[in-house]
Amino acid sequence: MINFFRKIRRKLLSDNKFSKYLIYAIGEIVLVVIGILIALGINNWNNNRITQSESHEFNQRLLKEFKGNLDLAKLKIEKMEHRINGTREILELFEQNESDNNWRSLDSLLFIVLDGVKVEFVTGTLNEGLNTGKVALIDSDLLKGKLYGLPSNIDYVREWDKTYSDYLSNYLQAFLYKNFNYRKMDNAFSKDNIGTSKFNTNWNELLLANEEFENLIDNHYFQSKAQLQFHTNLRNEIAEIKELIEIELKK
Repeated sequence: MINFFRKIRRKLLSDNKFSKYLIYAIGEIVLVVIGILIALGINNWNNNRITQSESHEFNQRLLKEFKGNLDLAKLKIEKMEHRINGTREILELFEQNESDNNWRSLDSLLFIVLDGVKVEFVTGTLNEGLNTGKVALIDSDLLKGKLYGLPSNIDYVREWDKTYSDYLSNYLQAFLYKNFNYRKMDNAFSKDNIGTSKFNTNWNELLLANEEFENLIDNHYFQSKAQLQFHTNLRNEIAEIKELIEIELKK
């Protein structure tokens, strides 16, 4: 093909047909440019196809991760709500007349209140997308913005969890270690049979007459309510992101 075009150029030059040669040369340049543009177009199409395939596969894995995190968030919120209800019931015991039933109720309620919530979110796919730039391939600016901002929101809620955990360990549990018999409670409500305590002091009766204990439970209630609100907001955000990913996959 190249030799064919060379013969045409030589013939035009040898016949002194410079104007026709010029037109031919321009046409040849145009053909080369068109060929390059077609090649670039095919290459870009192929690259876009690969990029879309990678983005779709990433979004599928991201959706699976967010579905799992939404389940974790719901589980954590249910446990916090259960704990808050238990805390409120303890506060109500202070308003009731003393009875053996109330004291036994305090044991069971403290077992609920002291149950920590340790559910963590899985962010492996999200971190991969942020570190490799795959999040940037997503079409939706709204979805991209929420994915970029989610890690800092999770860290903020995690800090509040630490604040609650520190309060529980340093104040409420520290008080109970000195004023309550954990072994009697654990033996009654845990799965492990650890035997009864030799100490017969009725701590329950003393606790319901202790103003410091009431203050600690009162503070625990509002700490837990604040923690629940932060986790509810985070759950709603995770649910919204999940819906946006589903929309993205349908395109």
